[in-house]
Amino acid sequence: MICEINSHSLPVRPRPVQGEATIGFLMRVALANGYETPRQLWIGLRTFDAVCKALCLSAEEENALFGPFPSYWGHNDFKYGLTAADFNHSLMRWCPLCLRESAHLRGQWMLKLCCVCSRHSIRLLDRCPICGSTQRLERANFDRCICGAWFANAQYVETDVESVVRITQTLEASIFDKVALPSLPSLSAQEWLRLISYLGQFSETLQPAKPGKNANMHQLDTAMSLMLNVGKLLDNWPENFHAILEAIQRKEPAKLSIRRTFGPMYRVLYVDLAGGCFQFLRDEFECYLHEYWRGVVSKRNKAFKPETVTTHPRFTLKQAAQKTGVAPAIVRHIMQSELISDGLVVLPSGRKVRSIHKSNLTQIKALTNGCMTIGEAAMLLALPERRVRELISSGIIMPLISRVHDKSAAWLIAKQQVQGLFFTGSESRNVFSVITVRRLLKYWHLRDGEFMALVQALSESRLLPVALQSIPVPLGNVTLDEQEARKWLEEVRFQAGSSMSVDEAAKRLCLKQQVVYDLVRRGLLVTIEDKLPGRRVMRTSLEDFQATYISLAEFSRSLQRAPRWVLKKLRVPPISGPLIDGSRQYFFRRSDVCAEKLPAIVK
Repeated sequence: MICEINSHSLPVRPRPVQGEATIGFLMRVALANGYETPRQLWIGLRTFDAVCKALCLSAEEENALFGPFPSYWGHNDFKYGLTAADFNHSLMRWCPLCLRESAHLRGQWMLKLCCVCSRHSIRLLDRCPICGSTQRLERANFDRCICGAWFANAQYVETDVESVVRITQTLEASIFDKVALPSLPSLSAQEWLRLISYLGQFSETLQPAKPGKNANMHQLDTAMSLMLNVGKLLDNWPENFHAILEAIQRKEPAKLSIRRTFGPMYRVLYVDLAGGCFQFLRDEFECYLHEYWRGVVSKRNKAFKPETVTTHPRFTLKQAAQKTGVAPAIVRHIMQSELISDGLVVLPSGRKVRSIHKSNLTQIKALTNGCMTIGEAAMLLALPERRVRELISSGIIMPLISRVHDKSAAWLIAKQQVQGLFFTGSESRNVFSVITVRRLLKYWHLRDGEFMALVQALSESRLLPVALQSIPVPLGNVTLDEQEARKWLEEVRFQAGSSMSVDEAAKRLCLKQQVVYDLVRRGLLVTIEDKLPGRRVMRTSLEDFQATYISLAEFSRSLQRAPRWVLKKLRVPPISGPLIDGSRQYFFRRSDVCAEKLPAIVK
């Protein structure tokens, strides 16, 4: 290379390396020519153009340099859309493995957000491995610390986050051309830097109150934090982005305003990253709202695309009523009864605001189609209105609108609720006598709760209707085997601890009625008087009698002996019997006869 020699020529003329940092090249030139810092070199040359001329650099060699030179050298002409704020102007970073291969500073290391080596996948260093001091750029000897430690020999840490390396590689490639990550649009270097600096402040656990340009991005730890957050966010796009939006929405108190709910993120997406190249972020944000925002999106959201507002799937109660042709009050009562899922938002003031998803509109139409009043439901079920009210009070029938719960002017019962009380009988069989549920209710004088128990027994098939017809019949017209129905009712009352007649007690004791009446007269079976006619036997009295007394017949059966033989062998006297008090059977105290050791028949 032929160069004109003049007073400003330098005796040693290092050549730039492709991609070398401009400040790093000036440090090498200063060191090669005996200067301690680039500023001392500047005293003699004053401008960067003078340095290039003194070194006889060609245009190609000059273009091989990347990054800014110190401001005292003159005005920087930043290329590729980058600005001074994108670069680190004071502190040095390096990759020890790269320095071992070639002792020069790489230009990409000057970017504030460059914190890993994309070639070796290790974290860049910014402190001396021996003394721990940060390394400033205003120096000539860039490969050693003032303590004498060599930077190329420093221990390094491999990064275990592949996403950070991938983002760094994408960022470096975008310096010369627009580059995209999978499923993302192509961005320039300046656009990537802006995206990282703003979105890198958000994670699932941390959302800034006032996002803005980070003042400490020149610090390696701060840059690493931003790159980690963005790497995670973009690594599984858009699921991780949705996770951050969900965390923000869950953290904030319930609000109707999208802008206030997503405040910092909303500002970043629609103000700080308002450029068209970042539209994919806003599109995905609006897709998230389409799926997960429980409120409505009104025309006041002018920053959204028009189709985002018009296609949002949630409506107000008034809009839902207009689209379904149902009165707003009925729609409100349907939602309050939780017959459909709704978007309930409870504001900090306690006010409740509901929205309806478009998928529920068809359900509202279906619920209100064929609805009936309580009188119509009673006619369909072949029951008195009083019984239908009992079904409602017990929760078996859930009306859409209730005068009790919703304080409405009338009842409104869905047809599906009533049809749930239609029953189909089992196969027809010979029965002695049958009775319909309607006649049973009229003449059997059911007590409190027994009608509900009857409906429950029919629903659980513990009572089987007699199949006089093959089609489902309403509850009032269901036909039952009268004998089975009476047995069921007696069992229900017995389990409930209700009193029973002496005749019912005789059946449970498997004794004749006259025998039980004799026991009552002699005080062995205790009875009471209640609102029902005649003497009544309580369940506890029946259980006490069985635990205290035993008949001769029952004791003989347990021994498999004849009653006369047992009576002859027993040494304890009976407390009641034909020869004692004239009663028809002998009874003993159970404790007395159990103490007797009589031989049973050995088979």
